[in-house]
Amino acid sequence: MTSRIDPYVAYRLQLLQEGQTLRSFWEQLGQGDPEARERLAKFLHRLHGTSGTYGFDRVSELARSLREVVVARPARILDESLVEPLVAALLEASLGQEAAEPASP
Repeated sequence: MTSRIDPYVAYRLQLLQEGQTLRSFWEQLGQGDPEARERLAKFLHRLHGTSGTYGFDRVSELARSLREVVVARPARILDESLVEPLVAALLEASLGQEAAEPASP
């Protein structure tokens, strides 16, 4: 008999990887990668939606806010302090420290 992992638990585990992905995209943006802004904006858009679906409201809101900043500001005035709150929220959520209720099917 094969056991299946709960999708909510699987997503919580995925949030650690999302933090690493966020840092990677942020670094690419800082290095002047011409496509980094679009990749980062798409990643943040997806993170906003999926984290909201799974009940991680803080992660969702921080992803939405950061996406707005990334789209609106020139890359040269985006600094690491802008991404840290979202990275911290991703870690907290992955550890189960953010209260979240799985969305109803």
